[in-house]
Amino acid sequence: MSAALESATGRRATLTVGMAVYDDYDGAYFTALALRLFHPEVADRVDILILDNNPHSPAGQVTARLQDKIPHLRYLPIDYVSGTAVRDLIFREAQTDWVLCIDCHVLLAPGSLQRLLEYIDANPACPDLLQGPLLYDDLTACSTHMMPVWRGLFGVWGHDPRGLDPDSPPFEITMHGLGLFGCRKDAWPGFNPRMRGHGGEEGYLHKKFRAAGRRTLCLPFLRWTHRFDRPGGMPYPAPAKDRVRNYLIGWEETGTDTETALEYFRQRTDPALIDAWVKDYQAEKANPFALFDDLVLTLPGDLADGLPGMTERIEQLGIAERVRALRAPRHTDTPHAARAQTHRLAIEQARQRGLDTVLVIDHDTILPTDTVHRLASARQHLRDRPWAACLIAGVEHHSPLPHQQPTPAPATRNHAIAYHSGAFDRLLAELPTCDERHTWGRTHTSLEDCLAKAFPDAVINLRHLPATSPAEPAGTR
Repeated sequence: MSAALESATGRRATLTVGMAVYDDYDGAYFTALALRLFHPEVADRVDILILDNNPHSPAGQVTARLQDKIPHLRYLPIDYVSGTAVRDLIFREAQTDWVLCIDCHVLLAPGSLQRLLEYIDANPACPDLLQGPLLYDDLTACSTHMMPVWRGLFGVWGHDPRGLDPDSPPFEITMHGLGLFGCRKDAWPGFNPRMRGHGGEEGYLHKKFRAAGRRTLCLPFLRWTHRFDRPGGMPYPAPAKDRVRNYLIGWEETGTDTETALEYFRQRTDPALIDAWVKDYQAEKANPFALFDDLVLTLPGDLADGLPGMTERIEQLGIAERVRALRAPRHTDTPHAARAQTHRLAIEQARQRGLDTVLVIDHDTILPTDTVHRLASARQHLRDRPWAACLIAGVEHHSPLPHQQPTPAPATRNHAIAYHSGAFDRLLAELPTCDERHTWGRTHTSLEDCLAKAFPDAVINLRHLPATSPAEPAGTR
């Protein structure tokens, strides 16, 4: 609803109920309709947000139509990030002061939303994480919390008798499942953006709230059911390696001993496999590319020009598992403007996720063999001084054999470019949208030219910084 229409109707929503969906049209449909059908008394105070993680699938295309059918529902296609951390965007994209995040196959008991809004009205500055009892299919038994015990994953359902009576006062819990959780938008601490895949978030989020001096409360009236059975199987991949990695990331972030988790997984899985995953994770953290929150490889629609070589080099640099592809159409009329437009999209996505940095690598960029070492040498430099963009790549030097004449080293066609969040807004103003591509292309000779003009004192060229040693560090092959 537009601001003008809101003003005309007097509607001012207080709460966004948001859900992430991946090929679960049925779940999204019934959950969204149930919010309207069973909670009509609060319809004017509640927005519905569907964040679709696979919008181009047949299920995604049908889910998108719900925006045209259900009042106060907004559909947001997000295909560039998936898994646990994607729910962070529900809080970032919500246009209300309060957010309730639910799975797309959760139903809320009648009256629960009205009572939640009454609680919000009575506690407008509440900074706590709010959850409620999970009702089982008989609508009698319930779980009010999770106990911090390992059983498959971290957390075992628990029951506090106070949760049986919806009129009982709120009480504090250690942790709970994340089928339903909510808080003030400005109190949301966020998921770690390095998490990927699924798992590892129960308990982790609760520790983040407590570290900030806040609580996790069970509101006995905030009752919900959850569809657990999936006769068709999981529609998305959920690798065990990603789950273990998420635990390592989350537990390290919250100062929790990771060895307990690793020992549990070693007892359930081949210990050598777990140790190999830990080794990969440690190498990822030690890699200088860990400076950047997101690594993006831009790909033209026809996948032309040098992608196999780029894939090999990315593997050599030790970043293959972190790089994500950003497909962009090739515009032969204004190729440098099309490149700038694609970088703009990567920056826009980074800002949407609240990231500090993003590195964009064009598919035809030549990344020299000493890139990892040069980046390692520049790590402190990039941390100590403000910068808008860092140009990575340049001329790759070759040592000729004794019988050969030196030949000019090949110059890269494009730099890989890292961008800092402090410059995101200005970058989005300087770089072209699709409609601005032709005008921009007549004004600038290249993306690098635009950056030099816009940020004359805040563009760093990695190859202009001194390298401490010409040797390539071990472990980058």
